[in-house]
Amino acid sequence: MRHHSLNLLTASVAVALLVLLALPARELLRSAPGSVPGSLPVAASSSPALRPDAGARRTFGVYVDPWHIDEWAQDVGAAPQMAAKFEAFSRTLPLEPFLQEASRKGLRRVMISWEPWRPVPVEQGLAVQQLPQVGYRNGDIAGGLQDAYIRRIARTLREFPGTVWIRYAHEMNGYWYPWSHGPVAYRRAWRRVVALFRAEGARNVRFVWSVNANLFDGRAKWWRHLRAYWPGGRWVDAVGSTMIDFGGKKRYTVARFEPRLRELRRRFGLPVMLTEVNVAHAVRLPWLRDLRALLARAPWIGAVVWSQLPSRGKQHQTGTGDVDWDVRQDPASAALLRGIIEDGSRPPGR
Repeated sequence: MRHHSLNLLTASVAVALLVLLALPARELLRSAPGSVPGSLPVAASSSPALRPDAGARRTFGVYVDPWHIDEWAQDVGAAPQMAAKFEAFSRTLPLEPFLQEASRKGLRRVMISWEPWRPVPVEQGLAVQQLPQVGYRNGDIAGGLQDAYIRRIARTLREFPGTVWIRYAHEMNGYWYPWSHGPVAYRRAWRRVVALFRAEGARNVRFVWSVNANLFDGRAKWWRHLRAYWPGGRWVDAVGSTMIDFGGKKRYTVARFEPRLRELRRRFGLPVMLTEVNVAHAVRLPWLRDLRALLARAPWIGAVVWSQLPSRGKQHQTGTGDVDWDVRQDPASAALLRGIIEDGSRPPGR
């Protein structure tokens, strides 16, 4: 049993000793770089920021804003080399803050999924979403209506101290976006956009022509429809594909994606990028293992870009799985994704 009576002298000595012990710590806080007089001390993180591997042979990107990419890296245990974002033509906010913060975080690659439209609220449904929008139609862009805007974006992106990948008007071979209307005009619009970037001297910008795998279609139908949108090798730096397993009745295994990815590689002879990757929660672990195995035998896949942003595709479907989970809160999945990132930094065969 603890005694509750203390000798007055003993108490005084104890208090004095505590005061003396506190003085060095107080002086240290005062002299700490960046400390604010009178402010509460903030505990330093026990884990240093994970830095992206600038020399990775396969780029790993994530759709996370660069202000939070350090937290994402700490939770997963490995740092991505690229930050990605969606950007609509109708958006008026500047891109400079995103680019500056990415650079400050040590990133030398970014990817922008650039959508020529004014985004349609999901609740309005596919019938409205896929309608052509005046001012943003393929023919409007091919005819020069958006030239001033495109040139301004080109001048902004050319200042980034690294490579900018543009994923312009993606999944054009689907039926859910307005730019799917008119393959001929689509090709003309694509070439005009690229030509304007070249005219503005944006030599650090690369264009990835990113399709949808359309696993609900047979291979012949998929290829026949897809190739109508091809703008030509002079205008494309890489080909890409969305790779999402929605689960449920839209269960798309890695084994089903692989033949289409190989066909993109064989037909076009360009690096392949997986430009939007996610998987339903229920099948995430075997699917991520299979993805890692695919990447090991497909060195021509030059980038993997992970996305757990809200999916329009998911919201327009029924009978599918849960793709709204977070890898940062799932240690087993984070370990698999970390392995994919680390594999991309190893020499082939190691």
